[in-house]
Amino acid sequence: MRARRVQSLLFFLLLGPPSLALEPSLYCHRGISTSIEKDPKRTFNWTTEKVETCDSGSFCQESLLMIKAGAKTAVLGTKGCVTEGTLATTYIQHSPPPGIITVSYSSYCEESLCNSKGSLMELWREEETQRTPGGETWGLREAPSVAPRFHCPTCVALGTCPNAPSLPCPNDTIQCYQGRLQITGGGVNSFLEVKGCTSVIGCRLMSGIFTVGPMWVEEICPYQSLPQPRKTENGATWLPVLVWRLELVLLLLLQELVHCS
Repeated sequence: MRARRVQSLLFFLLLGPPSLALEPSLYCHRGISTSIEKDPKRTFNWTTEKVETCDSGSFCQESLLMIKAGAKTAVLGTKGCVTEGTLATTYIQHSPPPGIITVSYSSYCEESLCNSKGSLMELWREEETQRTPGGETWGLREAPSVAPRFHCPTCVALGTCPNAPSLPCPNDTIQCYQGRLQITGGGVNSFLEVKGCTSVIGCRLMSGIFTVGPMWVEEICPYQSLPQPRKTENGATWLPVLVWRLELVLLLLLQELVHCS
């Protein structure tokens, strides 16, 4: 009896616990995509034939970053295994229309080949569009046809876009944006240059969120983006409130110095 127990113990140590021996492997689709699209909802293909086996405790992930400026959209995507994170699906509109639109999507799941989304049909909503006074599509609702207040160089490109055309800005945009985004992680290592009209203040195209799944986004703005002066109904120039307040403070300080002297 004692010898039989010793044999059973040796067999258990060699094979391990039944739960570990029978633990199934996790398989995930694997792929990387970086492209500039004119109609990403119809032309972008996110399917891949590659499959990888994940380490124990991993998830499958699929993550996308989409940036639209003018008539083109940059789409950067990654699929594969990931060892850190939580089971969740996240959709964020970082910079909303009008102007430059930035959207990110990420999904972490725990079933084999669950990262199988193949298109942007559910993510890029063309029916919600806005048009500039010149008739170009931007995103979310139709704007009335009025003369543009200002123009901005507009482009999005992998690398650089030095000869960006100057396009009219939609209503409710407040400045010209010029910046570069470095995207790394999940197998992606790319630079994007983005220029265009925006309703976002400062260098915040990502709204302060710099992770999209396993991808890390670093935003660099070499040029100071300045608010554009608005026109009142009688044509007079309306300065931004912060500038007006600064002038008022300087005027009060000057008056105080005159009184003291």
